[in-house]
Formats: sequence, structure tokens, C-alpha cells
Amino acid sequence: MPMLVPSLLRAAGAFCVLFALAAQAADPVPAAVMQELARQEIPAGALSYRIEPLGAAAAPAHGLDERRSVNPASAMKLVTTLAALDTLGPAYRWRTALLSDAPPAHGALKGNLYLLGGGEPNLTWERLGAMLRSVRDEGIVSITGDLVLDRSLFEPSRTDIGAAPFDDTPDAWYNVIPDALMVSDGLISYTLSSDASTLRVQATPPLSGVRVLNRMTLDDRPCADWSDTWRQPLVQARADNGLQIVLTGSFPRHCSKTVDLATLERDEYLERLVRALWQEMGGQWRGKVRAGRVPPGAQMLVERRFETLAETVRTVNKNSDAVKARLLLLTMGATSSAGEARPTLERARGRVLDWIVAQGVDPAGIVIENGAGLSRHERISPAALSALLKRAAASRWQPEFAASLPIAALDGTMKNRLKATLAAGNSRLKTGTLRDVAALAGYVRDLHGQEWAVAAFINDPQAEKGRAVLDRLMAWVAEGGAAAQQQAHDR
Repeated sequence: MPMLVPSLLRAAGAFCVLFALAAQAADPVPAAVMQELARQEIPAGALSYRIEPLGAAAAPAHGLDERRSVNPASAMKLVTTLAALDTLGPAYRWRTALLSDAPPAHGALKGNLYLLGGGEPNLTWERLGAMLRSVRDEGIVSITGDLVLDRSLFEPSRTDIGAAPFDDTPDAWYNVIPDALMVSDGLISYTLSSDASTLRVQATPPLSGVRVLNRMTLDDRPCADWSDTWRQPLVQARADNGLQIVLTGSFPRHCSKTVDLATLERDEYLERLVRALWQEMGGQWRGKVRAGRVPPGAQMLVERRFETLAETVRTVNKNSDAVKARLLLLTMGATSSAGEARPTLERARGRVLDWIVAQGVDPAGIVIENGAGLSRHERISPAALSALLKRAAASRWQPEFAASLPIAALDGTMKNRLKATLAAGNSRLKTGTLRDVAALAGYVRDLHGQEWAVAAFINDPQAEKGRAVLDRLMAWVAEGGAAAQQQAHDR
């Protein structure tokens, strides 16, 4: 008899969940969704959503607690990318330049070399190397001055210094706090490959005076569990002014993985990177790296503009790239003419909220912290996000925006979800995942060819299990459930 008690309690809890959901919903919550909630033991009130047909003038027929302001996690990137496309335009490009305060003479640059950051989200270390190669190809061999890093586009220029870590992996790629001069996001890529007895480690980019010391051991865990014993690399100074990065912990046999980490302080990263690249080209450099501004009258040596905003938006949404999303938001602030004395991020938030109002959407309850969803404070309601998605579907930049969304069962963060359902290949959805948040938002085409804007969230400590609930909701829409419910409602 005692063994029956937990089962009875779970059944009673599931019944309460279903009863509460039925009471909250303007229309019946799909039975399959209620069953999945009960199966995952998600409590009442955790789920909220809005589903509305595109191209229909009538009010949406489907909603559950849709006006509640919730944490959207990475689904907030939809707001940031939509606002960026509309305010900056899909052809917008960022500018990065190398300049000098003294003209080159006889193969030498006797002044300082300035690296001017333009907030470029796509500046890799290889591309910086190509810029330096252009300088070298002009016959410059020696640089006697300093490399001055100009991050002044954003104010303040560095917000990462002293910032509290978001979670317990501060060196993870998604935790990088951007500035106007990001080169490969300041990351070192560690590629680990093992056989039965040997572990090989390769680190890129090249960094002058930096070597990686591998002190990891091999174990017999599955390759999929490689991160369980991964430890944050240790950085140690050497007597020769170099650095050694020490890798400890263990790694599975017969496994290959690449992990990108922010291991070095970003100014030191750039100094050692530029020194290594310049030396590889046969150049000499006697100076050091320091922060500063490009002086008036500085001579342009090389300027580059890389991917357009439309191409960058695709990377942001397909891969849920938090750093690029944050740079989009900061760029909107840096290019805003309103309140120029205010910090860049504050101006950016104001610009996005003004844009939301211009879409005819009430901004009440919307909270923007960094525009990437990597936040415990960002908020939006399913109704507001769905309304923005519906307006985006009719906007002039609809093709660029829709192409940026992951396709269920095919690519991006949706590659392995909704397989073997009608939603596979018929839905474009942005995911959102935090410790206590699961989200899906975007567009679903049902079996009748009707397109639907959807925004669905679970805010709960059990949110990880809630992904199955959201997947079931999207599959229901694709199967024609929303259309059938609307027809029943109209009758």
C-alpha cells in the first residue's frame, strides 16, 4: 500500500495541472499537450502560449495565459534581430580599420598602429591576419610604436571588467560580454582527440609566448559524457614573459571534441595574437598593446567590412549566438541619435522599445537586458512576441528574417527536434533554454497550408522536461489542430 502513495500523489497532481490549465485557457488546451504536461509532471501555471493564424484579421483563437510576462530565454533574440533588420536595414555592415599616426617610411612604421573597432560581430582572427597582411604587403616590416585598441564606439567601452558571472562556466563562449572590438570573441579553440592511449590537444589561434600544457588523463566514459570531468584551464605566467595554459581533468578514449573558451584577458589575447601573426609574416614589433583612441588626422592603412546584417541575423538565430545578438543590440544604441550622452546599452534598449511601440505592440511588461536572452531579468509575453512575429511576416524584411530561423528537424538548434512529426520541415522556430526556461517561437505551417505565428514558454525549475511539451504543441499545430479548434470556435 505505501508504494501506491507516490503514484496517487502524482496522479492527483497531474489532475490539478489539467484542471488549472482548462480554467486558464480561452480555448481547450490540446489533450495531447495536457497529457505531456502530466507525463513530465510540469506544475500548473508553468505553460503559457499564443497561436494565431497569419493573414487573418480576426483575433487569435488560441491562447493560454498569453498576456503573462515571462522569461523568454533565447527567444528574445527574435525581438533583437527583428528590430535590427528594421532599424539598421539588412545591408548594414560594420567597419573595422587599421590606422597609423605616422606615415610609413623605408619599411618602418615609427608611430603607433591603431585598431579601430566598429562593433563587428564577424571579425575572426584569420580576418584580422588578412588585414595585417595588407599592411605587410605595403612593404612595412617594422612597427616601433604601440598597438592601440580603440573600443570607443560603445560607451562604456568595457562592461566585462568586474561583471558578475552569469553562471558557473564564466569562460564558456556564450558568456562572453562583447565590446566594440571582438576578434573571434576572444576565444581559444581547444581540439582534443584521443585513441586508446594518447590524447592530442591543438589550440588556435596562434598566440605569441603561449603554450598549452596537457595534464589530462584518459578514462573509459562514453564520448558523449566528455564534459563531466572537464575543468577550467589554468593560466600560469612563465619566467620568460610567456604564459602556459594547463589542461587538467580527464577525457574519454576514442573521442574527439572541440571546445571554445575565453581563457585569456582580452587585451593580452589581442597583443599575443597580433604579435604571433605579425612575426609569421616576417615582421618586427617593439611596442605593446594599450587602450586609446584614434587621433584626428590618422592615416588609413586598411579598412574591412564583412557580412551584412542579414547574414549575421541568420547566424544569430540559427545558432543562438549570444555574443552576436548582444552586438546587434549595442549597434542599435551606437547608431541612435537619441540621448547621445546616455550609455550605449541604455540607448539601445530605448530604441528597441520605441520600435516595438511603432509596431503597434504594447511594451508594458517587456524587459530588455542584453537582447540575447542570457538573462534572469528579460521578460516578454506570448501575446507581445506573437504580435511582433505576425507583423514581421507581413514586413518588407520577411524573407531575411524567416530564413534566419532554425527549420525543425533540419538545421540550427532545431536540427534534432520534432523529427517524425508533421512539423518537421514545416516549422521555423527559435529555441530558448535556461535553467528554468524552455521556449519555442516562430512559424508553423499546418497540413492545410495555413501559416501560424506561435510563441510558447515554460517558466519552471522543471523547464528542461518542458521541451517535450512545447514540441507536442508545435506538432499539434502542424497536424491541423489549431485550424480545427478555430473552426469549432467560429461555429
